[in-house]
Amino acid sequence: MLEALKAYLETRGYRDIYRDTMPDPSKQPEAVGLLQWNHTVGSINDGTGTHYIQIQVRRRTYDGAKRVCTELFQLLDSGTEETVIDLTPEVFCIARPRRGPIKMASGAGYTTYYYELALWGPN
Repeated sequence: MLEALKAYLETRGYRDIYRDTMPDPSKQPEAVGLLQWNHTVGSINDGTGTHYIQIQVRRRTYDGAKRVCTELFQLLDSGTEETVIDLTPEVFCIARPRRGPIKMASGAGYTTYYYELALWGPN
């Protein structure tokens, strides 16, 4: 799921996307991290599950980090109608934000924002 999510974001112009890690801010001050913290499958396994993901956005400025994180929060929301999002031609999901953008960290020359997302789709 993370690879499909990464591909989806890249087709929308986002760059420097990392799966399961974030690089050192002194070496890579601008990055987007896709970190899966849980994956659940229903008791009747139909080949789908829910992937719980934290999306971290680090930018050189506070405003940049907040803006990009908010953009991703809005982009990856299937809404109350649970609109299917085609991440790739083969992988779909229904995306539901679980926690809005929150400042995570800041340091010399960077700020990191994050939010939490639940993606339901293929295992």
